[in-house]
Amino acid sequence: MRNEPGKSYSNGVLNSTFIVPCAASANESYSQHPPVTRGNGVGFSQDCWEDLIMGLLCVNCGSPVIALYIQYSPGNIRLTKCAKCKAVADEYIECEMMILLIDLILHKTKAYRHLFFNMPHLNKYELQGLVWKAAFLFLLLDACRQLVLDPSKMHSELSRSPASLLVAVGKLMFSIVLSNVVFFSTLLLATKSFRNKQETSQSRNMEICMAVLFSSYFKIFMTVMMVWDFPSSAVFIIDVFVLSSNAVAVNVVTNATTFKSVGVSFIGHFAKFLIDYMYFRSGLLRMHL
Repeated sequence: MRNEPGKSYSNGVLNSTFIVPCAASANESYSQHPPVTRGNGVGFSQDCWEDLIMGLLCVNCGSPVIALYIQYSPGNIRLTKCAKCKAVADEYIECEMMILLIDLILHKTKAYRHLFFNMPHLNKYELQGLVWKAAFLFLLLDACRQLVLDPSKMHSELSRSPASLLVAVGKLMFSIVLSNVVFFSTLLLATKSFRNKQETSQSRNMEICMAVLFSSYFKIFMTVMMVWDFPSSAVFIIDVFVLSSNAVAVNVVTNATTFKSVGVSFIGHFAKFLIDYMYFRSGLLRMHL
């Protein structure tokens, strides 16, 4: 490899002190000297680093890293190592998606760090649209949960007029939205006790909410229970898996201890359970009256 001016080399390998012009400001330099790309696969200069440095983490120790890999040419990359723990910063870059899914199910913190911090930079997602879709799916799966726990309620409404069915669906969605508002509000209030006061409250709240949304993937098994007959106790087993997954997500995003993360998740889910229970009891009372 030919050494070029403005770049620092050590044994033929680029150091982290190199400077690469941005495409927007130096198109001519790109054509003459194609840059070695780092991090998310696009060349960037010192001025372009700030947005990426805030998101990229070592999946092993959670320390910030400048880049996840160095790309010398298309198909020729080298994974970077963390300066703190000396391990590969993110080995999931070269892993299949199935490996990541298995590690997420096993509640490995490094898989959650890759999902929340590094993956958005490696894959250019439209984050706003993805969050809205995840929120809609989250509420829809909660509706499936309610129907699994009390299927007779909707069956009785189906035998009536379409207007009564719409009223029943509206009441169901209202209870689901209310319970989730209580859930997220309780969760955010509980995490405030151990969060850094210097952090931007709104951005941190959004990060926690997104982490909880994406870590509730176990709810997808509610759709299976809508098709096949399962005992109602299976719903609570799924709830336990969702709670534990949310606890890992809170732990990864806030860097809290495991005890605090589990406690916060339990408080949020308990508040949601109380709202669901009160709605369920009020429905039973109306049926008896």
